[in-house]
Amino acid sequence: MTKKQFIVSVIAIFSVTSTCFSQELVQWRGTDRSGIYNETGLLKEWPVDGPTLLWNYEGLNKGFTSAIIADDKIFTTGQSDSTGYVFALNLQGKLLWKVEYGKEFTEAFPGTRTTPVYYKGNLYLSTAFAEAICLNAETGKKVWSVDMKAKFGARMIKFGIVEVPVVYDNKVYFTPGGENISIVALNVNTGETIWESKTTGEKSAYCSPLLFDYKNKKYLATSLVANVVGLDASDGTFLWKMSQVSSNTINPNTPLYKDGLIYSLTGYKGGGVMMKLSDDGKSVTELWRNTTLDNQMGGAVWIGDQIIGSGHQNDRSWQCLNAKTGEVMFKTTEIGKGAVIFADGLLYCYSDAGELGIMEINDKGFTLKSKFRITLGTEQHWAHPVIHKGVLYIRHGNSLLAYSIKK
Repeated sequence: MTKKQFIVSVIAIFSVTSTCFSQELVQWRGTDRSGIYNETGLLKEWPVDGPTLLWNYEGLNKGFTSAIIADDKIFTTGQSDSTGYVFALNLQGKLLWKVEYGKEFTEAFPGTRTTPVYYKGNLYLSTAFAEAICLNAETGKKVWSVDMKAKFGARMIKFGIVEVPVVYDNKVYFTPGGENISIVALNVNTGETIWESKTTGEKSAYCSPLLFDYKNKKYLATSLVANVVGLDASDGTFLWKMSQVSSNTINPNTPLYKDGLIYSLTGYKGGGVMMKLSDDGKSVTELWRNTTLDNQMGGAVWIGDQIIGSGHQNDRSWQCLNAKTGEVMFKTTEIGKGAVIFADGLLYCYSDAGELGIMEINDKGFTLKSKFRITLGTEQHWAHPVIHKGVLYIRHGNSLLAYSIKK
């Protein structure tokens, strides 16, 4: 791929991304969960000590969740002792309100696990103990909640339920992972059940589902313990499965979709699989597998004919795969493994070790433009970065940091 072809592909992706979903929906990893942010005019290089820090809010306590920005408010979650809270900040980083929403996980890696989803004035989230919750985004007042253990037989998993729900039209989708009820659609206004789907009967596997449009019909795809599964989003009909097994039962990465193809990857030596949907959307065919790119939970981005992410156990480098073949085209170890998003021609790479860098990728490989270390905040560097109107938001435990990255 030439540099000109690469730029044209990126522009085409931005055009599709910006029209896929209405702005009344704001969710984790961008409008379509692809990790691609439709931003322009961003800095191409940073000072040695990083871009300008606009503000830092301390007081979120424990959590691994990202932030979302809607209605000129910033929403995220945090945990104190065993209680989870939703925080609403203004764009200057001042606290507007803080609301308790329920019990949260206190065992291995205590901290909130779910980034809220904003839809038509409400926030939707799931606790680590499988409580589905809807809050009013203006006040934080609870609108409804559903105990998915009691109602759907949700089964606990080692690190607690981890899922950012999907919202579309009048439905919000959750994955309780029950033996007989694997995935459900609830009414966005009342929490009442619209449909239940058994799929394969597997437990959930820390994955936030993908909603995508194929031939003018809505579908869901998500990873369970041993399979990627596909459903009809309108009624929950189970359509297909594809084996995806790692050395444990942790498959956190949201699948990526483009032009009738679905790519799903997992860590712990599992790697990724590329699938092609049948014309009627009721089955998939495996096109290729790659095990070097076995990203743990930092996701990947699909840019033109290139898939970019970092490995976990098989190969800890940042890798660029040929999306048509799965072949490794380029590698770099100039920044540690972690989470990735993409905006304005740059990869934003946030490593588990706290490095934050920007890289270019073209037909010749990776070019690291700038990097610096995040020193504010606490504990693990696991939250995915967010870009909104020229501001880069980084969640690091107790802190939410806002950096100006606009030219």
